Amino acid sequence: AAAFPPGSGRVRRKPARFVRVARKIAEALGTEDCLLAGGLAVMAHGFVRATRNVDILTRLPLSEARVRLEASGLSTRLFRGDPLEGGFACLKGECDGLPFDVLPQLVPVHWEEAPPVEGKGAGSLRVVPLVDLLALKLKAQGPKDLMDAAILVLLHPEHEAQALELATAYRALDRFEHWLRDPRTQAQAREEAAFERQRARGSA
Repeated sequence: AAAFPPGSGRVRRKPARFVRVARKIAEALGTEDCLLAGGLAVMAHGFVRATRNVDILTRLPLSEARVRLEASGLSTRLFRGDPLEGGFACLKGECDGLPFDVLPQLVPVHWEEAPPVEGKGAGSLRVVPLVDLLALKLKAQGPKDLMDAAILVLLHPEHEAQALELATAYRALDRFEHWLRDPRTQAQAREEAAFERQRARGSA
């Protein structure tokens, strides 16, 4: 299972409000048809950082997703990204004061391997498997995406070979390796690993 590490401070706080909103959206869509993605998925896989919105990935057509959300009182608008600039269509809305995006399945996803999210209020919420999250990040290729991917790989080195293959496939290998080698990225990963060890000792 994936979990949000507890802690204190602006970034370390447990994102209970975000989880509640994600659960509400997932239940509107059908929990079997959607997964937690974006910054919350990054946190669930071990890199705790700030996020401002909720991202949900769905295997439903966006038109069907929009109908299901509307039926639950969640209005959305269809954002049409520019494919020539690497953009994609998605649904945008707001739930309990938090912005959310509903994303199409942009990469192949191993739905059967999606771990449940542990913690109070998560319900049946599941998160994008780590390898598929890496694929999403490496396909997006923004600086924050590449940093997320690098730190997740440093935290989960058993996935490095797969990540390098994905980076090669998406023509992002040089930039991804730059983030992997960056001393600041490595220091951040060490900090996250140390925090996780401390948390594990505290819960033992």
